[in-house]
This record gives sequence, C-alpha cells and structure tokens, in this order.
Amino acid sequence: MRIAIAGCHYGHIGGIIRSAALAQDAEIVGVAEADSKSIDRYKDLAGVTRYGSLEEMLDKAKPGLVLEGVTHPEKVILVETCAAAGAHILLDKPLCRTRDELDRITAAVNAGGIRLSMFFTSRFHPQFVALREAVESGAIGSIVSYISTHPHKFGGGNGFFFEPGAYAGVFHDLACHGVDQLRFLTGAECAGVHAVGSSIHKRTGEQTFAADHVQASYTMSDGSCGLLTADWLTSSKAPSWGDTRVIVMGTKGSAHLSAYSSDSLSIISDEKGAYTPELPEPGIDRFLPDMIAALENGDEPFISTQDVLAVARSCIAAEESVEESGRFVQVA
Repeated sequence: MRIAIAGCHYGHIGGIIRSAALAQDAEIVGVAEADSKSIDRYKDLAGVTRYGSLEEMLDKAKPGLVLEGVTHPEKVILVETCAAAGAHILLDKPLCRTRDELDRITAAVNAGGIRLSMFFTSRFHPQFVALREAVESGAIGSIVSYISTHPHKFGGGNGFFFEPGAYAGVFHDLACHGVDQLRFLTGAECAGVHAVGSSIHKRTGEQTFAADHVQASYTMSDGSCGLLTADWLTSSKAPSWGDTRVIVMGTKGSAHLSAYSSDSLSIISDEKGAYTPELPEPGIDRFLPDMIAALENGDEPFISTQDVLAVARSCIAAEESVEESGRFVQVA
C-alpha cells in the first residue's frame, strides 16, 4: 500500500513512521511537513519525496493511507482533505476538540467512504492483551467496574496547549487510551459522564490549562461503570513518562494491571484463584501490517472507525463536564 505522512511535528508520529517502515506491504511515497527539521529527525524518511502541502501530496503521490502527526487544531481539515481524496487515515490521539469538529469529521468520513484508525498502543501492550484474553475466557465474569489512571510528565508542553480553544484537553489527550480499553473490554458504549478537574500549571503570567488533572466517572450502556483519571502531575524524576494502573472488578473475580512504569498483571478468579497469566510478546509491530491487510480486503481495521469516533465522543463529553463543574453529560 502507498503510504504518506502528513505532519511530523507533533505527537507519536515517530512510532507510527517506524511501524510503517517495518511493514513489508507498505511504501512511504511522500511527506508533507513545512518544517524540514521535523522531517530530518526520522531516518526512515530519508529520500522520501517532500511536498509543500497535503493537497499536493494527495494529488501527486496518490497514497491509499495517510499517517497523521499534526497538532489538534489541524486535524479536522486534514481528515476532510484526505476523505475527499479517498485516502484512509491512521491518526495519533486525540481526534479533535469539540462536538462540532467531531460532526465534521464524521460527515467527511461518511462522504468519502474512508476508514479511520488510531494509534491506541495499549491494545498491543502485553499486559493489556493478557487482560483481554482473561476477560474473554470468562475468568473474572462480567465487568462491573473499571478503574484506570493516566498520569504523565508535563515537560513544558507544546505552545498550542495554552492557546484558547486549541488543546483537546488533558483527559482527551491522555485518558483516551483508557476510554478505548473501557469500551474494548466491556463491549459497551459510554452512556454518560461527570468529570471534575483543575489546574496547577502556569506557563507565563496567567496563562494556564483549563485543567491539568481530571477525574471522570462513566456510566456504560450495559450498567457497568468506569472511573478514569488523567493528569500532567508525574514528577520529572519519575523513571517513565506514564504510569498506568488498572483495576477491573467482575462478577467472578478481579484483575490488577500496571503498565509503563512497571509491568505486571495479576488476576483473582473464583474458578482459578489468584494467578499471574503468561504474557504474550509485544504486538505493536503488527499494527500497520494488520491495518494494511484489512484495508486492502475492504475491512475495518482492528481499531475501527467506530472505535475512533466513539472514544472521541466519550472524551469530549468528559471535557465538557469539566468545563461545567462536573455536570452529568450524556455522551450520545
């Protein structure tokens, strides 16, 4: 599949580019990025044709899949432009900032008949894969409660984080992985949420986040509940950028997971007792090859268009609740 890169100046595009370079059925045919230094950071883009704009790249390189690494305010136009050209998109998180932007993206995707996927890397992390297998096997029964934390080092942030209306919010930015897992593990949709948060970070003068730490409580369509946190409060001395902890309570047992700062998974089951499951090998290198195979077969990728839109919708509702002092917000 012909693959192009739109933007190299934000997010986890480096990991996405490396995945593309490893995919045997992929050819990187173009990159659109105004900042040459951003392109030069990635050796896998050496020799790749550079284009002055996304439109020119879509017209001349004719990619079947575009990998995105732009800032939050740029994403809507990128999706609309790619959809009009019939190019599928793999996005870095988060998707967008508001319901209006989500509506525009949804309309563009439907009109263009394209697929969206998102780099929700926890889907391929060994602990999360083993947790999913335990849930599917019935080891802990039906999920009743899902709790996950998503702390992160701040490190000064990107400049647009502090521009009014530009940043998607700390919860959407960091906890979208948890919302994806909440939906993935329960098989249910987020029905409503109330969330609270505040800010301790200031950049210059009175410039600050609307919130740099958030706690959100979801009610799910199947009656289960999810409690998720996200923050920029991790100490700069911490050994890792993030430190996700997950507690899943089911009708027949529970699971306790730690990832990134330390990696572990323990399960307590009515049937098996307490045990530590065998962990699979990391599977992130399969992300792009599996996605390409799905697209070429006319199928949805493993992380589907519906997943991407539903996670965004659920996170936007949480950000709205924070702005409204914890008011309960319907997701749909």
